[in-house]
Amino acid sequence: MDDNTQIQLSRGELKGLMEEAVNNALTKMGIDVSDPIEMQRDFQHLRDWRVTVKSAQSKGFLTIMGLLTAGLVAAVWIGFKAMVQTT
Repeated sequence: MDDNTQIQLSRGELKGLMEEAVNNALTKMGIDVSDPIEMQRDFQHLRDWRVTVKSAQSKGFLTIMGLLTAGLVAAVWIGFKAMVQTT
């Protein structure tokens, strides 16, 4: 059989071959294809973790900006007080 040989497959045969190929690929990646619900739970957990980390990053950035702003305001206030007291 060379690469140009044509074969005919029924829809069922083609579907079976495709399903087998996909299952083999997923199994090689360590995914248990016999329990799709468990895999969906794993993906949901990963999504929840990603959303939590993104939220923490956003809140952390806002906290740092708030601290920097408060420090700058405090420095300006202390400088202003020192300037007023010397005059």
